[in-house]
Amino acid sequence: MPRGSAKDVLARYMQAFVDRTKRNLILYYSGFLFAPNENVSIQEEDMEGFMAALYKMDKSSGLDLFLHTPGGSVSATEGIGNYLKSVFNNNINCYVPHMAMSCGTLLAMACRTIYMGKHSCLGPIDPAIGMYRTDAVVEEFNTAKTDIAQDPNLSLLWQPILSKYPITLLGECKKATELAKIVSEKWLTDNMLAQAPDARLRLNRILSLFASHQNTKAHDRHISASECLKIGLEVKMIEEDPDLQDAVLSVHHAATLFMKQNNLVSMVTNPRCTGLFRNANPSK
Repeated sequence: MPRGSAKDVLARYMQAFVDRTKRNLILYYSGFLFAPNENVSIQEEDMEGFMAALYKMDKSSGLDLFLHTPGGSVSATEGIGNYLKSVFNNNINCYVPHMAMSCGTLLAMACRTIYMGKHSCLGPIDPAIGMYRTDAVVEEFNTAKTDIAQDPNLSLLWQPILSKYPITLLGECKKATELAKIVSEKWLTDNMLAQAPDARLRLNRILSLFASHQNTKAHDRHISASECLKIGLEVKMIEEDPDLQDAVLSVHHAATLFMKQNNLVSMVTNPRCTGLFRNANPSK
Protein backbone atom coordinates (compact mmCIF):
# COMPACT_ATOMS: atom_id res chain seq x y z
CA MET A 1 0.00 0.00 0.00
CA PRO A 2 1.31 3.51 -0.80
CA ARG A 3 2.64 5.41 2.19
CA GLY A 4 3.37 9.01 3.09
CA SER A 5 1.78 12.05 4.65
CA ALA A 6 -0.54 12.53 1.68
CA LYS A 7 -2.17 9.21 2.54
CA ASP A 8 -3.12 10.48 5.99
CA VAL A 9 -4.52 13.70 4.53
CA LEU A 10 -6.59 11.80 1.98
CA ALA A 11 -7.90 9.34 4.57
CA ARG A 12 -8.88 12.22 6.87
CA TYR A 13 -10.79 14.12 4.16
CA MET A 14 -12.50 10.95 2.94
CA GLN A 15 -13.60 10.03 6.45
CA ALA A 16 -14.89 13.57 7.01
CA PHE A 17 -16.96 13.20 3.85
CA VAL A 18 -18.39 9.89 5.09
CA ASP A 19 -19.18 11.45 8.47
CA ARG A 20 -21.11 14.14 6.62
CA THR A 21 -23.13 11.93 4.27
CA LYS A 22 -23.45 8.73 6.36
CA ARG A 23 -22.84 6.81 3.14
CA ASN A 24 -20.04 4.62 1.81
CA LEU A 25 -17.34 6.27 -0.28
CA ILE A 26 -15.06 4.98 -3.03
CA LEU A 27 -12.64 6.95 -5.19
CA TYR A 28 -12.02 5.69 -8.73
CA TYR A 29 -9.19 7.89 -9.93
CA SER A 30 -6.79 8.06 -12.84
CA GLY A 31 -3.62 10.10 -13.15
CA PHE A 32 -4.31 10.80 -16.82
CA LEU A 33 -3.75 14.55 -16.49
CA PHE A 34 -0.23 14.26 -15.12
CA ALA A 35 0.91 10.72 -16.04
CA PRO A 36 -0.58 9.71 -19.40
CA ASN A 37 0.30 6.14 -20.40
CA GLU A 38 -1.37 2.87 -21.29
CA ASN A 39 -2.32 2.10 -17.68
CA VAL A 40 -4.53 5.10 -16.93
CA SER A 41 -7.79 3.75 -18.35
CA ILE A 42 -10.66 1.69 -16.98
CA GLN A 43 -9.71 -1.98 -17.33
CA GLU A 44 -10.73 -5.45 -16.16
CA GLU A 45 -8.20 -5.53 -13.32
CA ASP A 46 -10.01 -2.64 -11.62
CA MET A 47 -12.83 -4.96 -10.56
CA GLU A 48 -10.41 -6.49 -8.05
CA GLY A 49 -9.94 -3.04 -6.57
CA PHE A 50 -13.66 -2.52 -6.12
CA MET A 51 -14.05 -5.93 -4.51
CA ALA A 52 -11.30 -5.10 -2.03
CA ALA A 53 -12.56 -1.57 -1.36
CA LEU A 54 -16.10 -2.79 -0.70
CA TYR A 55 -15.02 -5.43 1.81
CA LYS A 56 -16.91 -5.10 5.11
CA MET A 57 -18.89 -2.05 3.95
CA ASP A 58 -22.48 -1.68 5.12
CA LYS A 59 -24.06 -2.04 1.68
CA SER A 60 -27.44 -0.75 2.95
CA SER A 61 -25.96 2.74 3.37
CA GLY A 62 -25.56 3.37 -0.34
CA LEU A 63 -22.44 4.48 -2.20
CA ASP A 64 -20.89 7.79 -3.17
CA LEU A 65 -18.54 7.21 -6.10
CA PHE A 66 -15.93 9.86 -6.92
CA LEU A 67 -14.88 9.63 -10.58
CA HIS A 68 -11.83 11.15 -12.25
CA THR A 69 -10.98 9.20 -15.40
CA PRO A 70 -10.48 9.45 -19.18
CA GLY A 71 -12.50 6.26 -19.71
CA GLY A 72 -11.41 2.88 -21.06
CA SER A 73 -12.96 -0.47 -21.87
CA VAL A 74 -16.73 -0.58 -22.37
CA SER A 75 -16.86 -4.23 -21.26
CA ALA A 76 -14.85 -3.53 -18.09
CA THR A 77 -17.05 -0.51 -17.34
CA GLU A 78 -20.19 -2.56 -17.83
CA GLY A 79 -18.91 -5.19 -15.40
CA ILE A 80 -18.00 -2.63 -12.74
CA GLY A 81 -21.28 -0.75 -13.11
CA ASN A 82 -23.41 -3.88 -12.92
CA TYR A 83 -21.49 -5.04 -9.86
CA LEU A 84 -21.95 -1.76 -7.99
CA LYS A 85 -25.62 -1.49 -8.95
CA SER A 86 -26.24 -5.01 -7.70
CA VAL A 87 -24.33 -4.61 -4.42
CA PHE A 88 -25.92 -1.26 -3.53
CA ASN A 89 -29.36 -1.91 -5.06
CA ASN A 90 -28.95 1.10 -7.38
CA ASN A 91 -28.37 3.45 -4.42
CA ILE A 92 -25.32 5.12 -5.96
CA ASN A 93 -24.47 8.80 -6.31
CA CYS A 94 -21.62 9.96 -8.49
CA TYR A 95 -19.31 12.92 -7.85
CA VAL A 96 -17.30 14.42 -10.69
CA PRO A 97 -14.98 17.02 -9.15
CA HIS A 98 -13.26 17.64 -12.48
CA MET A 99 -13.59 15.16 -15.40
CA ALA A 100 -15.18 11.79 -16.10
CA MET A 101 -14.84 11.22 -19.82
CA SER A 102 -15.89 8.49 -22.25
CA CYS A 103 -16.55 5.31 -20.21
CA GLY A 104 -16.21 7.45 -17.09
CA THR A 105 -19.36 9.23 -18.29
CA LEU A 106 -20.92 5.86 -19.02
CA LEU A 107 -20.26 4.74 -15.44
CA ALA A 108 -21.75 7.99 -14.13
CA MET A 109 -24.93 7.11 -16.02
CA ALA A 110 -25.29 4.03 -13.81
CA CYS A 111 -25.90 6.30 -10.81
CA ARG A 112 -29.00 8.05 -9.47
CA THR A 113 -27.51 11.52 -9.28
CA ILE A 114 -24.35 13.14 -10.63
CA TYR A 115 -22.83 15.90 -8.51
CA MET A 116 -20.78 18.37 -10.55
CA GLY A 117 -19.25 21.82 -10.26
CA LYS A 118 -19.33 24.64 -12.77
CA HIS A 119 -15.83 23.52 -13.79
CA SER A 120 -16.73 19.81 -14.09
CA CYS A 121 -17.37 17.99 -17.35
CA LEU A 122 -18.50 14.72 -18.84
CA GLY A 123 -17.78 13.54 -22.37
CA PRO A 124 -19.09 11.53 -25.33
CA ILE A 125 -19.43 7.78 -24.73
CA ASP A 126 -18.56 6.61 -28.26
CA PRO A 127 -15.88 3.95 -27.61
CA ALA A 128 -12.51 3.31 -29.22
CA ILE A 129 -10.83 0.25 -30.67
CA GLY A 130 -7.12 0.90 -30.41
CA MET A 131 -6.45 4.24 -32.09
CA TYR A 132 -9.83 4.30 -33.87
CA ARG A 133 -12.98 6.07 -32.65
CA THR A 134 -15.77 3.65 -33.48
CA ASP A 135 -18.43 6.20 -34.47
CA ALA A 136 -15.92 8.10 -36.59
CA VAL A 137 -14.97 4.94 -38.49
CA VAL A 138 -18.62 4.04 -39.16
CA GLU A 139 -19.32 7.62 -40.26
CA GLU A 140 -16.40 7.57 -42.70
CA PHE A 141 -17.51 4.27 -44.25
CA ASN A 142 -21.07 5.57 -44.61
CA THR A 143 -19.82 8.75 -46.27
CA ALA A 144 -17.75 6.67 -48.69
CA LYS A 145 -20.75 4.48 -49.49
CA THR A 146 -22.93 7.52 -50.23
CA ASP A 147 -20.26 9.23 -52.34
CA ILE A 148 -19.54 6.14 -54.45
CA ALA A 149 -23.26 5.46 -54.97
CA GLN A 150 -23.64 8.97 -56.37
CA ASP A 151 -20.43 8.86 -58.42
CA PRO A 152 -18.67 5.47 -58.92
CA ASN A 153 -15.50 7.25 -60.04
CA LEU A 154 -15.03 8.41 -56.43
CA SER A 155 -14.13 4.83 -55.51
CA LEU A 156 -10.62 5.65 -56.76
CA LEU A 157 -10.44 8.44 -54.18
CA TRP A 158 -11.86 6.39 -51.32
CA GLN A 159 -9.89 3.19 -51.92
CA PRO A 160 -6.58 4.36 -50.35
CA ILE A 161 -8.47 6.05 -47.50
CA LEU A 162 -10.45 2.97 -46.50
CA SER A 163 -7.55 0.56 -47.08
CA LYS A 164 -5.84 1.90 -43.96
CA TYR A 165 -8.43 0.11 -41.79
CA PRO A 166 -8.13 -3.57 -40.76
CA ILE A 167 -10.57 -5.76 -42.67
CA THR A 168 -12.86 -6.56 -39.71
CA LEU A 169 -12.74 -3.11 -38.12
CA LEU A 170 -16.06 -1.78 -39.44
CA GLY A 171 -18.06 -4.64 -37.93
CA GLU A 172 -16.22 -4.37 -34.61
CA CYS A 173 -16.84 -0.63 -34.49
CA LYS A 174 -20.56 -1.05 -35.12
CA LYS A 175 -20.83 -3.60 -32.31
CA ALA A 176 -18.81 -1.51 -29.84
CA THR A 177 -20.89 1.60 -30.55
CA GLU A 178 -24.08 -0.40 -30.16
CA LEU A 179 -22.87 -1.88 -26.85
CA ALA A 180 -22.18 1.56 -25.36
CA LYS A 181 -25.69 2.68 -26.32
CA ILE A 182 -27.28 -0.50 -24.96
CA VAL A 183 -25.48 -0.21 -21.61
CA SER A 184 -26.19 3.51 -21.17
CA GLU A 185 -29.86 3.12 -22.08
CA LYS A 186 -30.32 0.24 -19.65
CA TRP A 187 -28.58 1.99 -16.77
CA LEU A 188 -30.35 5.31 -17.28
CA THR A 189 -33.73 3.60 -17.60
CA ASP A 190 -33.50 1.43 -14.50
CA ASN A 191 -31.91 3.98 -12.15
CA MET A 192 -31.48 7.69 -12.89
CA LEU A 193 -34.63 8.03 -14.99
CA ALA A 194 -36.62 5.21 -13.39
CA GLN A 195 -39.13 7.54 -11.69
CA ALA A 196 -39.15 10.31 -14.29
CA PRO A 197 -42.51 10.81 -16.05
CA ASP A 198 -40.64 12.09 -19.12
CA ALA A 199 -38.01 9.34 -19.03
CA ARG A 200 -38.18 8.43 -22.73
CA LEU A 201 -37.87 12.05 -23.85
CA ARG A 202 -34.92 12.65 -21.57
CA LEU A 203 -33.27 9.39 -22.58
CA ASN A 204 -33.49 10.27 -26.25
CA ARG A 205 -31.98 13.71 -25.64
CA ILE A 206 -29.14 12.27 -23.57
CA LEU A 207 -28.22 9.60 -26.10
CA SER A 208 -28.57 11.97 -29.05
CA LEU A 209 -25.74 14.00 -27.56
CA PHE A 210 -23.49 11.63 -25.63
CA ALA A 211 -23.75 8.66 -28.00
CA SER A 212 -23.50 10.54 -31.30
CA HIS A 213 -20.12 11.42 -32.77
CA GLN A 214 -21.97 13.39 -35.43
CA ASN A 215 -23.44 15.69 -32.78
CA THR A 216 -20.48 15.98 -30.41
CA LYS A 217 -17.91 16.32 -33.26
CA ALA A 218 -14.97 15.30 -31.02
CA HIS A 219 -14.45 12.47 -28.55
CA ASP A 220 -12.70 14.77 -26.07
CA ARG A 221 -15.58 17.29 -26.14
CA HIS A 222 -16.14 18.76 -22.68
CA ILE A 223 -19.84 18.69 -21.82
CA SER A 224 -20.49 21.03 -18.89
CA ALA A 225 -22.74 20.47 -15.91
CA SER A 226 -25.25 23.02 -17.21
CA GLU A 227 -25.45 21.20 -20.55
CA CYS A 228 -25.87 17.85 -18.79
CA LEU A 229 -28.68 19.25 -16.67
CA LYS A 230 -30.37 20.88 -19.66
CA ILE A 231 -30.62 17.68 -21.71
CA GLY A 232 -31.99 15.57 -18.86
CA LEU A 233 -29.28 14.04 -16.71
CA GLU A 234 -30.01 14.19 -12.97
CA VAL A 235 -27.31 16.69 -11.99
CA LYS A 236 -26.83 18.61 -8.76
CA MET A 237 -24.43 21.54 -8.52
CA ILE A 238 -22.00 21.40 -5.61
CA GLU A 239 -21.89 25.22 -5.52
CA GLU A 240 -25.45 25.19 -4.16
CA ASP A 241 -24.02 23.93 -0.85
CA PRO A 242 -20.69 25.64 -0.01
CA ASP A 243 -19.90 23.10 2.71
CA LEU A 244 -20.45 20.23 0.28
CA GLN A 245 -18.35 21.99 -2.34
CA ASP A 246 -15.50 22.36 0.13
CA ALA A 247 -15.77 18.69 1.16
CA VAL A 248 -15.80 17.44 -2.45
CA LEU A 249 -12.88 19.57 -3.58
CA SER A 250 -10.87 18.73 -0.46
CA VAL A 251 -11.18 15.02 -1.24
CA HIS A 252 -10.33 15.62 -4.90
CA HIS A 253 -7.21 17.70 -4.28
CA ALA A 254 -6.02 15.32 -1.56
CA ALA A 255 -6.49 12.39 -3.96
CA THR A 256 -4.47 14.13 -6.67
CA LEU A 257 -1.66 14.94 -4.23
CA PHE A 258 -1.69 11.36 -2.93
CA MET A 259 -1.36 9.93 -6.44
CA LYS A 260 1.48 12.26 -7.39
CA GLN A 261 3.39 11.57 -4.17
CA ASN A 262 3.09 7.82 -4.68
CA ASN A 263 3.71 7.78 -8.45
CA LEU A 264 0.28 6.27 -9.14
CA VAL A 265 -1.52 6.21 -12.48
CA SER A 266 -4.82 4.89 -11.13
CA MET A 267 -6.50 3.78 -7.91
CA VAL A 268 -9.68 2.40 -6.42
CA THR A 269 -9.79 3.20 -2.72
CA ASN A 270 -11.94 3.83 0.35
CA PRO A 271 -11.41 5.89 3.53
CA ARG A 272 -9.25 3.06 4.93
CA CYS A 273 -7.04 3.44 1.85
CA THR A 274 -7.57 -0.18 0.82
CA GLY A 275 -8.29 -1.22 -2.73
CA LEU A 276 -6.13 -1.21 -5.85
CA PHE A 277 -3.18 1.09 -6.54
CA ARG A 278 -1.45 0.94 -9.92
CA ASN A 279 2.03 2.42 -10.04
CA ALA A 280 3.45 4.32 -13.00
CA ASN A 281 6.40 1.94 -12.89
CA PRO A 282 5.24 -1.59 -11.99
CA SER A 283 8.85 -2.71 -11.54
CA LYS A 284 9.22 -0.55 -8.42
